[in-house]
Amino acid sequence: MEGHATVMIVDSTVWADYFNGLESPYTDRLDRALAEEEDIAILPLIIAEVLQGFRTEAGFLKARDLLLGLSVLVPSVECHVEAARLFRRLRGRGITVRGTIDCIIAQTCLEHDVELLSPDVDFRRIAEVARLRLWSR
Repeated sequence: MEGHATVMIVDSTVWADYFNGLESPYTDRLDRALAEEEDIAILPLIIAEVLQGFRTEAGFLKARDLLLGLSVLVPSVECHVEAARLFRRLRGRGITVRGTIDCIIAQTCLEHDVELLSPDVDFRRIAEVARLRLWSR
């Protein structure tokens, strides 16, 4: 990596694809980050979203162990307030995002100045009005 090391948050969509063995530029990037032991952080919300999708206990436990081995960023109450402000700012500009969770994830990334790995179009919309750093190929 060039310059200073950066922390990356991986969205639940990418984790789900990764654990399901689906290949994409995003899962390839995650695979490289894990192999090179880059700084990956996770939010409790993302842990819950990812783990709820497992059908087998073995898969659940394997994923849980990997996810809980990462740095955890816990959004503060103020972060939640700012996520609501972000949602309102987006809506005021005619930009609709699907939900509160995406705003909390984005706001946490903004507060901690971390990059987000996600193909989700909602995060691209958020990046139009906020300084959200999204990974791009």
